[in-house]
Amino acid sequence: MAEFLEPGQTITAARYVHTLHKLRRALCDKRPGRNIITLHDNARLTSAAIAKMGWEVLPHPSYSPDLAPSDYHLFGFVKDQLRGQRYETTEAIRKAVHQCLRMARTEFYRRGIFKLPECWEKCVQRSGDYVEK
Repeated sequence: MAEFLEPGQTITAARYVHTLHKLRRALCDKRPGRNIITLHDNARLTSAAIAKMGWEVLPHPSYSPDLAPSDYHLFGFVKDQLRGQRYETTEAIRKAVHQCLRMARTEFYRRGIFKLPECWEKCVQRSGDYVEK
């Protein structure tokens, strides 16, 4: 699932909650009956929304970009795949990103997810200080 904001838009609490509800539906369809454990920033509005969904929440030190799978695993891959390309429109960029994400095999995503506990543990041990790769 990849979503793009229009230029000039930002992620609001309402937008984040809407995305979480879409994620919940997708997870229930693909992995019914599984317990969901989430890791997200400490913003009160998003914490409250996640609590209402009944998801388990891992502690998250403030200002810990190391804990975002998009940062430690996904963005580098996408940048490598798209490096050196030129795109004439925003839609062409979106299409290229979607194609790149579809191209990645299940093992790529599995590696990123299974790396999360290690990243989380290091980050918590360092009270949120930056963890080198």
